Amino acid sequence: MHPIDHYETLRRGHEELLRRAEYERMARKARVEQSRSKNTQKVANWLGRNLVSWVKNVSNWERSSRHDMQLQHDHRPCSAKS
Repeated sequence: MHPIDHYETLRRGHEELLRRAEYERMARKARVEQSRSKNTQKVANWLGRNLVSWVKNVSNWERSSRHDMQLQHDHRPCSAKS
């Protein structure tokens, strides 16, 4: 047989390889996107938890500072004007 007789078989095989390669590229892209989505979700969850914690700490600190200032103000000695 001459090589030209195998042309159709070679063309079909090449098309099949191209289809498989495209499928693999799409599957790899989907895995990467899924991984990025999971990482983004983890970062968002971490950030949310820590922001809530930080706000609570700042709020407690402000409340404590105001309370300490009030105690200092209440316990100042009065100066007698006589």
